[in-house]
Amino acid sequence: MAIRAAYQASPSTPPIFGGLTLIGDWSRNGGLLWVDITATDADATRQLLADTFGFHPLAISDALRDKHPPKIEVFADHALLIMRGLDAEASALEHLTNQLAFFMADGLLVTVRKRVSRSIDETWQRLSDGTFDLSIGSTRLACRVVRAVADRYVPILLGAEARLEALEEEILIAGSDSMLAELISTKTMLKKMRRTQIYHCDTVRDWREAALAQPDPHRQHTTETRHELNDAVEHFERVNNLSHLYQELADDLINGYLSISTHKLNQIMKIFTAFTVIFLPLTLIAGIYGMNFENMPELQWRYGYFAVLAAMVFVVMGGFVIAKWRRWL
Repeated sequence: MAIRAAYQASPSTPPIFGGLTLIGDWSRNGGLLWVDITATDADATRQLLADTFGFHPLAISDALRDKHPPKIEVFADHALLIMRGLDAEASALEHLTNQLAFFMADGLLVTVRKRVSRSIDETWQRLSDGTFDLSIGSTRLACRVVRAVADRYVPILLGAEARLEALEEEILIAGSDSMLAELISTKTMLKKMRRTQIYHCDTVRDWREAALAQPDPHRQHTTETRHELNDAVEHFERVNNLSHLYQELADDLINGYLSISTHKLNQIMKIFTAFTVIFLPLTLIAGIYGMNFENMPELQWRYGYFAVLAAMVFVVMGGFVIAKWRRWL
């Protein structure tokens, strides 16, 4: 278990960065505290969250589960928010997710994850750089991380859009089974992503209602908090809408590919059918003159062979003319 902490005794003092000792300072003196935990040891993390911070056992169990849907749950003196951020190495639709748990209480934010989170690290770096401090309160601080979580999805979706546009052009020129496989895979990944974003949108909306219904006494700017919560909702709604849009685009391209393939197959079958119809009379003529009846006057005719060949050529040429006239070829 790895722990880092940022502690601010009052809004007028700068944050101090350290480890477990800052948790003790916060417990004795109050103030504002952000604790970031990488839960490599589930039992030790569970004990810390229960004994040091007094969080609800069910909230701790949910936070330490391997896979839990995004949710917000409000307890007597704290709230639990669970989100699913992208894995630190994710750069394409084929990605892993990283569960992030946020415990928010009076002057306290505790984030728990099992792996590296770029969203948390970027927000921590901005806090270290002095872009903002802990006086904004636990709700607004969690909003900064949550917006960073949403923002990581956008480049991946925009990259998927560019690839889908390229596939659309390639399909019109020359489609292939590999393109169809890629489209189906893309649609599946977008569907999974959209399902996650639907959970996110519902969770962030519920969080906004719960946070505004129970104001944090350390929050100095209620209007700013409302704006940040609204912004977090808008970020995830955008990601959800993009996921839906590109999923429909992938679905349209799949249907378009199948339609083009069916059309090409129909064209080939039409040509084969036309040739079959044109040359079928030749089989009939050959079949008639292949019958070995004794009383067949044409068999004794000196020019019978050449006449039958001429008739066959005439039938074939006539068939081609009719097929062209009817636009069958």
